[in-house]
Amino acid sequence: MNTTCEQRDGEDACENGFDGPCGGSTPHGTSCYICSAIEVTPGLQKSAALADITYMLPYSSSVAAFRGAVVAKGRSMRRTRVVAAVLSACLLSASLAPAIALATPSSGAANAPGPTLDEATRRALELEQLIEDSRGERIAIEERIAVTNLRIVAQQEVLAEARRALLMAQEAYRTRMVGMYKSRIADPFSVLLTSESMSDFYSRILMLTRIAQRDRRAYLDATVAAAEAEFQAAYLDDLKAQDVALRQLQRIALQELDAALNEQRTLVARLTEESLRELAAKRAVIARTRQEWRDTSVPLDDDVKQVLAVVEPYLGVAYLASEYHPRRYRSLGQTGTAVCSWYGNEFHGRLTACGQVYNQNDFTCASRTLPFGTRLALTRGERRIVVVVTDRGPFIAGRDLDLSRAAAQALGFSGLATVEVEFVEALTD
Repeated sequence: MNTTCEQRDGEDACENGFDGPCGGSTPHGTSCYICSAIEVTPGLQKSAALADITYMLPYSSSVAAFRGAVVAKGRSMRRTRVVAAVLSACLLSASLAPAIALATPSSGAANAPGPTLDEATRRALELEQLIEDSRGERIAIEERIAVTNLRIVAQQEVLAEARRALLMAQEAYRTRMVGMYKSRIADPFSVLLTSESMSDFYSRILMLTRIAQRDRRAYLDATVAAAEAEFQAAYLDDLKAQDVALRQLQRIALQELDAALNEQRTLVARLTEESLRELAAKRAVIARTRQEWRDTSVPLDDDVKQVLAVVEPYLGVAYLASEYHPRRYRSLGQTGTAVCSWYGNEFHGRLTACGQVYNQNDFTCASRTLPFGTRLALTRGERRIVVVVTDRGPFIAGRDLDLSRAAAQALGFSGLATVEVEFVEALTD
């Protein structure tokens, strides 16, 4: 991270999509099987609004919630040193109140449960989606814990080296001071006044200048080494605080998952055969969708090319997209702003929440609540790209999206940046 978390990432993400009413698309433009709406309430108590796989979330609902949550943000891009308790609180608050939230669909025919399903069956299907969502978030949290632990180990080595350098610089400085004392040059003026000739006077001036330069260099080396050691120690504290906060989120997520599983087991025991078939079909859809995401993972050894894309109606404006994604999009008319961080490096090749393998060279992003497969056109100054949601995050309060490394580079930032966001849908020929 200069060593900030975001800069180390590449350094501290692409998700589920939809053709149809919600207007998104699945990996690389294929059809999606499921669409879920998640309402985040205090304590991470999420509830899936899906009652049947044939009913989809109106895209305007998630867009409106996104817009209301992230418009007009004026956040400082300057990273400050965060003590463990403050960072832990920030991460936990991010879990309780994500900046980008999906609105629960309003009541109506499009969102009403199927008339043939009884309440127990509807709840079982709802729980099945909630369980899948919880598992996806758990994957994202576990991957971040694993990467944070790797960084802690690496940072401990960096800190040890910085402290060794500090000891060496301090010892060099002490040696210089002892040498000065033993050479009896405590008073440089007396050295000059005892010169025997003009040439001797100039020689002594030159000698004293060199001594002063060496003394100053030894002092500066010790000062720089001390500052570096202090910085590395502070960054290590930050990483440990991140680990603590992420583990708190993990415990909450596991408690929520256990509660959903227990309720599901109770419901299944009293479902009819027809309802059990409905539940089995739902599980098959979820498994098939996750496998599709996995199958469309971008090869890690590929040199992912960036291609020009068009977003209607802005036909004269060029956007960049990954060669693995569509090149024609249509604006859905909903815009806002978002604070973006990015992640890469150690996450490259790890599993994302949607099931796809993360490739830092692809144009993807992570969101706490937007459905996997949501397409976003991002603008920063004169730079424009299109990304797809595939992961869950970021887990730090005040951040809305975690971009892939390539996406952040294409927008021209490292660390944090505020970007303009527009929801788009992929067009197929």
